[in-house]
Amino acid sequence: MKKERNIFMKKPSASSKSPEEIEYRYYHWGPFLFKTQITPKECQLILSEGKKSRKKSNDYRDNLAGHLKEEYQLKNTAKTIGVLKKYLTAYASGWTQWRGYGTMKPNFTLHSLWINYMKANEFNPPHFHNMDLSFVLYAQVPDEIIKENKNFKGTMSGPGGICWVYGEGGRQYIRVVQLMPKTGNLFIFPASLMHWVFPFKSNVERISLSGNILLDQDSRKDFI
Repeated sequence: MKKERNIFMKKPSASSKSPEEIEYRYYHWGPFLFKTQITPKECQLILSEGKKSRKKSNDYRDNLAGHLKEEYQLKNTAKTIGVLKKYLTAYASGWTQWRGYGTMKPNFTLHSLWINYMKANEFNPPHFHNMDLSFVLYAQVPDEIIKENKNFKGTMSGPGGICWVYGEGGRQYIRVVQLMPKTGNLFIFPASLMHWVFPFKSNVERISLSGNILLDQDSRKDFI
């Protein structure tokens, strides 16, 4: 049974001698979408490792849904894992607190890792990944894209935005999270969570790192 959380809300009343208290409970619902910020030094390390892999022999597009011309597998992963490890550990801790019961132990295996060089008019259609967890780390987001997004007129996330959607609920439900990423943003989420990325028009290049994570058997028993 999912743990219930008790919250008390005091309703002020000038005519009442004693404050009214309304007791209610709320339930955590949907996936745990985690956002954090890596350091500029870590961004530079990711960019450096990506540059080493930016060659035709590492073309990874056959494994991906993106409409991008440059997506490369990172094969030498030791330094990148060194960056990611503490953030994945933080995800496990955050998930445990958010869930309210059960424990996710920070025992992970990196299943796949690739870097994306996204240019004008390229995009990622709605898709999900395999394994248990996925992540996207924005190592370089040019100001031109941020400005383009800010000037966008519309109800959905604008150019360069990323969107996650869960379930088929009505308008009264929170079922969509849409954000405009900035340099250093790292998002970790269940691999089965549907998401997509909108195209931009600016003549620049955005660089992001993505990967899939497998939890070991002891870590995933409460996750599934």
